[in-house]
Amino acid sequence: MNLTETVVHRPVTVVIIFALFIGLAAFLVPSIPVELFPDMERPVIMVSTSYSGAGPEDVEQNVTETLEKALSNVSDLESITSTSSEGSSLINLEFDYSKDLDDASNDIRDKLDMVTDFLPDDANTPVMYKMSTDDKPIMSLGLEGNLSQNELRAIADNTVQSLLERLGGVASTSIYGGQDKIVHVELSQNRLEAYNLTLTQVASALDKQNYQLGSGSIQDGQTNYLIRTDAEFTSLDEIANVVISGDILLKDLADVSLGYEDEEERVYVNGQFGVTLSVQKESDANSIAVSDAIRAQLKSINDELPDGVNLVILSDDSDQISSIMSQTYLSLFEGILLAMVVLFFFLRTWSSTIIIALSIPISIFITVLFMYFMGLSMNLMTLTGLILGLGMVVDCSIVVQENIFRFRERGTKLKASAILGSREMMMSISASTLTTICVFIPIILFADNLDMFGQMLQSLAYTIVIALTVSLIVALTFVPAMSANYLKVYTRKQKPLRFKSLSRIDSFFEQGFVNLDNNYKKFLSRLLDHKGKVLTLVVLIFVFSMMQFSQLGVSLAPPMSEDSLTISLELPMGTPLAETEHDTLQLVALFEEIGGYENMIVSVGESGRFGGSTYTNKSSVEVNLPDAVDQTVTVAEMKTILRQHFNDFPGAVLEFTSRGPGMGNDNPVDILVQSDDLDAAIAFADELKEMLADNLPGVTEPTTDMEEGLPQLEVVIDRDRAYDLGLDMYTVASEIGAGINGKTATTYRVGGEELDVELILRETDRSSVPDLSKIFVVNSSGTRIAVSNVAHFIKSSGPVSINRDNETTVVHVTGGLMTGYASTEAQKDIQNLIDTQIVVPDDVSYSLGGDFEDISSMGHEMLIIAIIAILLVFGIMAAQFESLKDPFIIFFTIPLMMIGVVWFYTLSGNTFSMMSGVGLVVLVGLVVNSGIVLVDYTNMLLKRGHNLRDACVNAAGNRLRPILMSTATTILGMFPLAFFGGAGTEQVQPIAQTIIGGLFVSTLMTLFVTPLLFAGLNRRKYA
Repeated sequence: MNLTETVVHRPVTVVIIFALFIGLAAFLVPSIPVELFPDMERPVIMVSTSYSGAGPEDVEQNVTETLEKALSNVSDLESITSTSSEGSSLINLEFDYSKDLDDASNDIRDKLDMVTDFLPDDANTPVMYKMSTDDKPIMSLGLEGNLSQNELRAIADNTVQSLLERLGGVASTSIYGGQDKIVHVELSQNRLEAYNLTLTQVASALDKQNYQLGSGSIQDGQTNYLIRTDAEFTSLDEIANVVISGDILLKDLADVSLGYEDEEERVYVNGQFGVTLSVQKESDANSIAVSDAIRAQLKSINDELPDGVNLVILSDDSDQISSIMSQTYLSLFEGILLAMVVLFFFLRTWSSTIIIALSIPISIFITVLFMYFMGLSMNLMTLTGLILGLGMVVDCSIVVQENIFRFRERGTKLKASAILGSREMMMSISASTLTTICVFIPIILFADNLDMFGQMLQSLAYTIVIALTVSLIVALTFVPAMSANYLKVYTRKQKPLRFKSLSRIDSFFEQGFVNLDNNYKKFLSRLLDHKGKVLTLVVLIFVFSMMQFSQLGVSLAPPMSEDSLTISLELPMGTPLAETEHDTLQLVALFEEIGGYENMIVSVGESGRFGGSTYTNKSSVEVNLPDAVDQTVTVAEMKTILRQHFNDFPGAVLEFTSRGPGMGNDNPVDILVQSDDLDAAIAFADELKEMLADNLPGVTEPTTDMEEGLPQLEVVIDRDRAYDLGLDMYTVASEIGAGINGKTATTYRVGGEELDVELILRETDRSSVPDLSKIFVVNSSGTRIAVSNVAHFIKSSGPVSINRDNETTVVHVTGGLMTGYASTEAQKDIQNLIDTQIVVPDDVSYSLGGDFEDISSMGHEMLIIAIIAILLVFGIMAAQFESLKDPFIIFFTIPLMMIGVVWFYTLSGNTFSMMSGVGLVVLVGLVVNSGIVLVDYTNMLLKRGHNLRDACVNAAGNRLRPILMSTATTILGMFPLAFFGGAGTEQVQPIAQTIIGGLFVSTLMTLFVTPLLFAGLNRRKYA
């Protein structure tokens, strides 16, 4: 017995097998991680190096360039970019997505080991970081109360942080706001001079007096004792009474007290001073589960806090994830219901409808089971795959069930109809399923070429491939088994309806389908008499549509709805914290006028990344909004209102930033300006920025990342004089740096805390340039020498940061795009403005990056994927039909699908995006399915002796209902996602919208053009 006979005669076995799969799925599905997007790891490794006190130019010359030369030889490196800022060098190394980052890390480590000794002595050892999406916080909490900000930070440090990090799935927490407690040792320059000492000497002496050392072991009798020398400080008095030299005590030189670090950052939580904590999850943890765990422990954590102090949730990514996933689940459920309605409308028998309807959840459950075994999470992309696969899932079952019904209408017995009906369609539905699967194979194989976009598509592709494979198995096993044994299929003649009213309604619909079938065949017969004219008209419509397609704008990805908004404010470099705070509070007042938000976090002062300096001229305001359905004002509306007030902040740079999820670049507009002359590059970049601001309102907040104006006091050392006095450059520079910035000498343990003991000159001894001249250094022979004897000071300004791209200095001109302003339109407008309004200096070059570059590169890769998909589909059809002509006939509908796609985007006003391109690739495998079934049945009729014309007309009429059913279920299954997916699904909607537009028109072409083409190309063969 073959497969169909086996399942028909062993229905219990079939039911038990599927029941076991469903039961296993029901047991395992709850443990599938739920995320917004699949795990996406960029193949980027960052190398961070701190060089305290050094300006951007010094960092670039002495650290960044040295490291870049070594790291540029790392194997499989695609690009190397760097940012040199005050006290910090950050290098990004980007690899191909197929690169093993562990191997890359080892290679980088080897290169760093070779050059670390060539870095400045006071530069820290370079540290590597792997970029991960898990680094992004999933939750932000605020600690608020009637205490000072520093006291709140101490509570966060000592209590809250440890309680949070104990929870399962929490990797780490970061604290913002307030200052750490330290031991202040403020030295008097006059006393240091009187006692012939320097700050560095005092720090060294202090460090040697604070140690806890293991000194070996000793055996006394039968007991072995560990010897431990405990010489740690136990009080501030001990620190103050440390002997520095001879009979000179620390208290003779300095004032010792408990205090806090200098204030460089202030945080407000909902209008009050506070502290915020951001929570990062572990890489394999479920965001929603981690969020639930924190929420469950929130009350117990608050119970351990002092009276009046509360820990509150400010933002939670899991809320957005849950909302978006709920909307997507709803779209899936609505799609299933619509598909069932369509099935019943066409079949009008409960048994047939229930059989096909049951095949949907069975296929979905088993698909999700295999997703679990493959390590796929339940996310927006996999759920989209299930929704897109929904209509395809029932296609096979519809074709098989409808063919079984045809045999029943001919009077064939029940089990024989099930066997013959499924066997007859086995090859055609297998081929049509395989053609659809084939379009996803190149997506899976070439995902690395699409960067992070490809990683997202892999999850979608795997899900659809699994769903289609499972649906084919269900159609060839479950459907015939159920049709023959449990939900038996009967025609109206075999089993009439009991109620006359229902019978009349049924007869009405049946007659409608008969009339549709007859009228369709009559119309098709007329078209066969005018094949040339019809085909010419179709080609003309296609050409006109493609001309229209060239006018459509293209964007990388549609914007995703947001429930938070962050605006950053940047004043001129050197602006004091108080002045920055004043302007920031004005910005806060605007938000308060707008309203509509739940929480607000204000940060005045910005900490540098990876050990970089803190900027007192920068601040940010973040507001978190309720769910989309509860919003009284949207993020987009907030932006519009705020932009109207940007001119109220002269001298400030205001920019919106997003912490929301989704695809696309933070800066869709990114123009890279390069030149060996940095000043020329900066000047040209500034000109570009002004040009964009004045001429393109669709480009929002244009700015450059190269800002001049960092106030600098350059210490110019007379090398010859220094050499004569026995001094080296490092000694001079480090002594000045210690006096101004302070120097951590040792630590002090008290009350379970470990505090830094920081030495620094009194503020009155470091508040002016003449004060710096009084700083003394000690040469190799112990002689004290004033800095003024070997150096002088020059006031100047320099760049805030210096960026390099592949070892060449680059200035970025960046900006956003207004909604509806397509990236390709912006690119064309920008290029036109540059060509007509700006003279590009000979020593300056520029290129368009950001979305412009990504669309070009990804569009090229998507074209390759589409070509490979087309070749695979053609090969499968050629193998099935043992013909090149039949696949060509079917293939004619592939370009014609563009008619529907183009006019959908033209009439809807939506922007074509890369996700729309994914929809086109899916259509390649989808639009041929109806053609395969139609051509296959036409060939079958020809073999039975029908003439060519009758075969074309009768085959089309015979396949009309299943083709319409398949198309309707596919379109309506995607309809809720495509048009009513809700907030958060905007970036996957273009896939469904493209498929709906293309499938609708391609189905019409299959029904009306494919028979004409078949008849025209086979007229000689069957003449």
